[in-house]
Amino acid sequence: MAAKKLEAKDQKKVNEQIKDIRELIAALEKAGAVVPDSLTKSLKYLQLALDTGEDLGNALGEASAALAALEKDLMSACKNIDEAMEMVCEAKVARMWQVRNIKFTLSFKNPDSVSAKFLQKTIQRYMPAKICQHWDYCRKKVGK
Repeated sequence: MAAKKLEAKDQKKVNEQIKDIRELIAALEKAGAVVPDSLTKSLKYLQLALDTGEDLGNALGEASAALAALEKDLMSACKNIDEAMEMVCEAKVARMWQVRNIKFTLSFKNPDSVSAKFLQKTIQRYMPAKICQHWDYCRKKVGK
């Protein structure tokens, strides 16, 4: 997984531009102009898309780091066995890369996966803080 996300300066610039557009719309409405609903809806959806992209990018980065740590741990565990079996162990770890990548991308039951992290970040963004405090509890109940 390649972990690349929008740079902080670019995110800040986009959010400032959206804020400027909102202020312009408010000023136009205050002056008596009729701003089409489609414009305000489009702005709302643009903000939603940017937020979703940010959450997904962050989830990808975190999942990628967790996967790299797991692979490093697996390879270092292979060094703890005798020399004859070390290469066999490393080959087995290397052969399982597709399974690990799928689990770290799609499996919502894996708390370090992209899908689980993305769901968590989206819930944290749009739900009240009280609900987010019980995220792990709810996930355990659903994951029975």
